[in-house]
Amino acid sequence: MRRRMQSLAALLLLSASGAAPLALAADAAALCAADLKVDKEKLAARLLAAYPVSTAYLAVGEHPAPLSSYRALASWLLKKRAAEKPSGGACKGDSCNADHIADDLQNLLDGKDAQFKPTGGADANTFFDADNQSSLTCVQSDAQLKLPHAASAAVMTAAPAAGAAAAAPAAAPASASAGTAAPATPTSHEPSWMDPVRVRGNPDQLSIDRSNQAAYASVDRAHLTLANDDVAQSRTNDIVVFTGYSFDKRPMDGNGSTYEAVPYVGFKQNRITNYNGGAITVDTTRTGQAGVLSSFHFAHPGSANTEDLTARPDYLVNSSDGSRLLTINFTYTMVRPGILNDFIRWNNGLAFKPILVGQSRNGTYLDRGEAAVYEQHQDFIRLGAQAGFTLASTNPKLPFDFTTTYTGLKALQGSRSIHYWKGALTYNFNQNVGLSLDYSNGLLPDTGDAERKWGLGIATKF
Repeated sequence: MRRRMQSLAALLLLSASGAAPLALAADAAALCAADLKVDKEKLAARLLAAYPVSTAYLAVGEHPAPLSSYRALASWLLKKRAAEKPSGGACKGDSCNADHIADDLQNLLDGKDAQFKPTGGADANTFFDADNQSSLTCVQSDAQLKLPHAASAAVMTAAPAAGAAAAAPAAAPASASAGTAAPATPTSHEPSWMDPVRVRGNPDQLSIDRSNQAAYASVDRAHLTLANDDVAQSRTNDIVVFTGYSFDKRPMDGNGSTYEAVPYVGFKQNRITNYNGGAITVDTTRTGQAGVLSSFHFAHPGSANTEDLTARPDYLVNSSDGSRLLTINFTYTMVRPGILNDFIRWNNGLAFKPILVGQSRNGTYLDRGEAAVYEQHQDFIRLGAQAGFTLASTNPKLPFDFTTTYTGLKALQGSRSIHYWKGALTYNFNQNVGLSLDYSNGLLPDTGDAERKWGLGIATKF
């Protein structure tokens, strides 16, 4: 089993490079068994190698993608794409590769490749299902698999819509840069009662819908971290969670611009118990928050460029030092497909997303709290930006992503400017839950309180 997993990882990594077509041609005979019947597991592996999709695409949907076999993953992918595919709509990025898998497989099942004979009447969307008895037979043992769209998909360049691609399979846009992909844009999917529910580690990101692949891949996760240090003789637990519910999402114009309101509650706790020398001391920082995030999404006719503006009034209660803080926070995000706040796919099995978000934090203390913190809790107006990047694996068998950001906010009023760095490396069990190693250092953007901590624990986002 371990050897098989290693071969799966190697094959999918190879598919992300320009060498995929050569590898497919050299090993084509392996598709045909001794009785000339096509092995569905090997066929699925070949299609996934030629048309890879990113973990960001696999992470969108109500059900997690199965990673137990090539066949199961291909079946899940085809059904996902069939469910989200709008009538007559053009594909974008990863969804183009899913369309290519369906198109090339259907060509085989329709008998359009003389080297393979179908049993007849098979549908590409159900061919890889576990209970599907349809089959393909090789005309000869060294039959060569033809994948018309592989030339463009191997370098993840922008691809035309599925219908146009079938008419001109070898044509790739001359203006597309090698190593980049068509931008991942929000796609439709089957409605679910969970769609309005949002669970994150940052209230400014509660407006990001799970169907917005590029934005959702970089959201901060809610997390629970428990640690026991026998050397320092201490125990630590750290909890960060913000939960919201999307109300009243509606269009603002005929261009696709929308408004959305997300009321939310949040809770943070960092608790350190020291039991060195038998004397137990407990140091706890605990805050609760409530607010409403108003999100404005602006689309432009004839352009893929978008802008997002959020306004978020928030009331924060610090039960540890007795302070009460009322803030109004703003963010501004420009999305430039394939350039800024969107993924750029490379040929080495990774996708890269530059992050740049304008921010303004403005607060007044209704209660400055205990005497020890009274002076540092001054009203403030802060203006600046958050910058960073996300690296995400495009190999479904290596579901890692890494996000790091630096937030710098200049104090226009008050004495504390913000300098805050945060990084998180996550292994994703599925699209919602992962194991995350994170580090943060600096002054918290919301309150200006100092923070410096490592954490390893369960992280989640919905």
